[in-house]
Amino acid sequence: MPSWRRSPCGSVDLYLLCGVILALLAGIVSAHAPIGVGSNEEIANATLIPDPAKSYVLYTELHEGGEAQYYRFSLKSGQRLYGSLQVPGPDSMVPDLVIIGPGIAPSGNVPRFVQVPGGSGAMVIPGHAPGIPSYEPFTPQPIYEVARFNETVSQDGDYYVAVYGPEGGKYSLAPGYVEEFTVAEWLLIPWSVISIHLWEGQPPAYIFAPLAVVVIIGGLGLLVLSRRRRGSMPGLAGWLILLAGLLYLGGAGMTGLQTIHAVLLTGFTVEVLLTLLFIAGPLLLGIYAIYRGVRPAGRAPSLRNGAGMILVGLLGLLLWAGLLIGPVLALGGGLLLMARHFERTGPAR
Repeated sequence: MPSWRRSPCGSVDLYLLCGVILALLAGIVSAHAPIGVGSNEEIANATLIPDPAKSYVLYTELHEGGEAQYYRFSLKSGQRLYGSLQVPGPDSMVPDLVIIGPGIAPSGNVPRFVQVPGGSGAMVIPGHAPGIPSYEPFTPQPIYEVARFNETVSQDGDYYVAVYGPEGGKYSLAPGYVEEFTVAEWLLIPWSVISIHLWEGQPPAYIFAPLAVVVIIGGLGLLVLSRRRRGSMPGLAGWLILLAGLLYLGGAGMTGLQTIHAVLLTGFTVEVLLTLLFIAGPLLLGIYAIYRGVRPAGRAPSLRNGAGMILVGLLGLLLWAGLLIGPVLALGGGLLLMARHFERTGPAR
């Protein structure tokens, strides 16, 4: 076959190879794992932090001044109680926190409404007005830190962090220092990120605008293209792959918009390059998927095309592409192509 006829396929496979490399690079980086808060205005109902060393992040808010919210850590002597407190913006309410537990040296004026169990000491760590925010590459978002704590405990027991403020307002607590994820936490990160941007106060229309534009305009364009090509449609597998590709591109656009939003507040930092991994990877995989979806396999679906789309789906899960929906559609399209191949050729001998 002449080289000019092979080159399109080869160049598209290069996109997939680049996507693999970017996914592997992204797999070695780390971020905070999200966790729920619940009703924790009483120390008896304090939110349990399952692993004091693991890096979590909790996004919530105080309902009013004169109340505290509590977080419980079960620690052994010599372990660290570590974390930070953030707010969504420079004009946000600035909360304070209290470290409570056995062996904690008392310091500061603990408000009367903060509950301190008998036999425990309490250390007040006042919050301070945030300055220029730092850049968080995984969300991406500007981080306005107002307090930080790092205590090595001297006794076994339950320790508490109580957060309170002069009035109601939003805050986030990020305890722990070991960066790790469960599979479920990793897969659900895209939706956790959306909830973070909502917590910041961004309108849903602003958050989802890039995805909506890409899916609607791209979908209409591909529909017109499909009708013009011999008057036929790509078929179910092709449409699954095309929609997956559009979701990958739209998700990359969402991340790109949030990167611009954050950098305008933080200034450019080297961490922005890390965010670009989570933009470039889905972009390359989305281009590959659309190319395969426009000409999914013709009348002869191949194992190569099916396996390629399954790989696109798996890499999409690793790269948080397409809001989890895109990778599922890519996997479904790949499995359909493989099933149709075996249906056409019969079982391998």
